[in-house]
Amino acid sequence: MKVIKGNFLRGLSDPAGVVVASTNGAITPVGLVMGAGAALALAEEYPCLRQALAHRIEREGVRAGRYWRYGFVAVRLEDRLYGAFQTKLDFRQGADLELIGYSARRLAAWLAEHPTFKVHLAFPGIGLGGLEPEAVLGALAPLEGFGERVRLYTL
Repeated sequence: MKVIKGNFLRGLSDPAGVVVASTNGAITPVGLVMGAGAALALAEEYPCLRQALAHRIEREGVRAGRYWRYGFVAVRLEDRLYGAFQTKLDFRQGADLELIGYSARRLAAWLAEHPTFKVHLAFPGIGLGGLEPEAVLGALAPLEGFGERVRLYTL
């Protein structure tokens, strides 16, 4: 794993890159709620992404009351992959380290199945999630074995 200072959307220029935003578990008729931070930045670039991610989450995730628990999902739009890395169930709450660990395990399994891809991930849980970077790095331990295939971006 490599921590990079900069905007995770730089990954859009990587043909083998999967651009991944930290997300929550709220789905509305419009799609996955992507209303702030990295999720909003990605949704503004690709408005149809909210609906595509919501459909994938409903297929792969588990309903948790009003929310969905899915960890990590990826979708293809046109010629590229985009991902959602879950840090919380309710977008109004802080990030959850246990959920980040689950998401990291799901992403690690995905990376093992897709060895040609690199992940460009906005550093999860540290912005609006309210967590300290050191704590989040501990939860991201399942990704350490992938070296520079996982790039964490911090502003």
